[in-house]
Formats: sequence, C-alpha cells, structure tokens
Amino acid sequence: MHQHHDPEKMVLDTSAILSRRFDMSSSQFYVTSSILNEIEKGKISRYLKMAELSMNVIDPESSSVAKVIDAARTTGDIDRLSNTDIDAIALALQIGAVLVTDDYSMQNISKILGIKSTSATIKEIGKVIEWVYRCTGCGRIYEKNIGTCVICGHVLKNYPRSTRKIHQPSGKSGGSG
Repeated sequence: MHQHHDPEKMVLDTSAILSRRFDMSSSQFYVTSSILNEIEKGKISRYLKMAELSMNVIDPESSSVAKVIDAARTTGDIDRLSNTDIDAIALALQIGAVLVTDDYSMQNISKILGIKSTSATIKEIGKVIEWVYRCTGCGRIYEKNIGTCVICGHVLKNYPRSTRKIHQPSGKSGGSG
C-alpha cells in the first residue's frame, strides 16, 4: 500500500530565508509579500528568485493580524515586532502552519497563540515571557513604553514581568532555557 505524505506547511520569516537552512522539497513554504519586499532589498535577490518558485505568497487576513497584535500587546512584545513580523505570525495562525523564525519575540507570540514554531539557526525559546517597562530610577512599572518615567524622568527599560516554562514534546533533552 502506497502512503502519500503531505508536506508540512511552513511560514518562513526573513531570518529563515536568509539562513538558507531548509530543504525546499520537503515542505510547502509560505511567505507574505512584506517578507519578500524586505529580502529584495538585500544581497540575496538571485537566491530569492529561485526560492520564489517553491513559495506561496499570501498576505494574512486582518482578523488574523488583529489576534497577533492583541497577543503581542498582552505579552509586551508589540514594540519588538515589525509589521512584517506580525504578518508572518498571522499567516502561520491563519493557515495552520509551522512558523520558522530566529526571532525570540515572534516565537514568544507563537507559543501564546498555539502556533508551532521552529528556529532556522538558534535554540528555540524554552519560556514564554510577559514584558513590562521599569523605570531605571524609581522602579515604577509601566505597561507601555512611554520613554521616560512620569515620576522621576529616568529612562524606562524592558523587564520580564513573568515567565512560564514551555513543555517541549519533541523529546529533546539537555541544555538550559
């Protein structure tokens, strides 16, 4: 009996494409038009032309983008994500694909939204982080980055409010994270 195996759907972000560490024949690859625009500005446009033959270019629906933005606001990652990053996460959410990214904030939001993610070149995140901003002078906590503290005028810095360990079902062991 012949078994047909459908290739896994994968949404590639810019870092994943630039790494060139994926087999174009083993999966169905998806990108957004904003990702292609970012890469066309770079030096690997010839590689991109070959890769485009194997990629599906789809832009996410506004409802998917809104879900990603809401999640990013909740975790405090919103200031770390570009519109291109948000589009890539939204597309993975929309089509039920694995998100391939080396961006920790993108991985963080993916975990929150239940999107499977993997890394092209770095170790995947082991914790989901919720970010806030803390005054470097008086220590006051802010939900949003307003730049400087309204109380003492010192600069606000990113600070993890909470972290939650992620259960990794892959069977990988060892290392820290």
